[in-house]
Amino acid sequence: MIIAQLSDTHVLERDEQGFVDNNASLASIVASINAEDPRPEFVVATGDLTNWGFPGQYEVLAELLAGLEIRVLPLMGNHDDRTLTKRTFPDVPWVDADHASWVTTNGDVTVIGLDSTDPGTHGAVFDEERSAWLEACLRSAAGPVILALHHPPFTTGVDWMDSSGFEGLAALRRLIADNSTKILRILCGHFHRPVVTTVEGVTTSVCLAGTYHVALDLRPDAGRSIIRDPRGYQLHLLDGRSVVTHTRYVDTGETAFDPGWT
Repeated sequence: MIIAQLSDTHVLERDEQGFVDNNASLASIVASINAEDPRPEFVVATGDLTNWGFPGQYEVLAELLAGLEIRVLPLMGNHDDRTLTKRTFPDVPWVDADHASWVTTNGDVTVIGLDSTDPGTHGAVFDEERSAWLEACLRSAAGPVILALHHPPFTTGVDWMDSSGFEGLAALRRLIADNSTKILRILCGHFHRPVVTTVEGVTTSVCLAGTYHVALDLRPDAGRSIIRDPRGYQLHLLDGRSVVTHTRYVDTGETAFDPGWT
């Protein structure tokens, strides 16, 4: 099974322009995912799909994602609006709770979308309600689990991004540790560049952004800095008990060719 992941597209309204053309970038990602062969089963979109959660931005987001020929499962990011996200994606199996989480199955794989957002802040939160819900989802999963959330459950080393914080992180990590043999991979967004680590023994990856990227600067005193690195999405190939991740770049101007080696 192949799962596509896109993240941090920060869709703007029609008359807005960002540091890059966010909307055109998402259109390119949609076209590229549709052209994948073999085609992914579905797309997990790990948050910050809109730039400020405004109604006009959701209208554009819906139009752009309507072109996807496979199912999309969106997650909340700190730039998104819960009410508008649920209204824009009514077919997602949203939990009946204050948080906008969901769980679905594909074959024997359970995919859990955990809402890590704390409305009104850029940071993350994992409270008792979400803890009880996630624990129940993990307990009832009969097979392997993919856990997706917007905020990475670890510090990246880029201090100005890490400084927004993650309330309840220790509780989330304990729950991950208790289920580390069941969780195959944790998929995240938010950080605007690809990162891979392990969290309580579980491989955890951050998808590259669909728009500008966070500049890689690991100095403790580094200030905010972004860069127009190549944009794209990721493909996660699930094969038994393993997950192999590939990155697909878009809008690079490059096409594949045979080098003619012998």
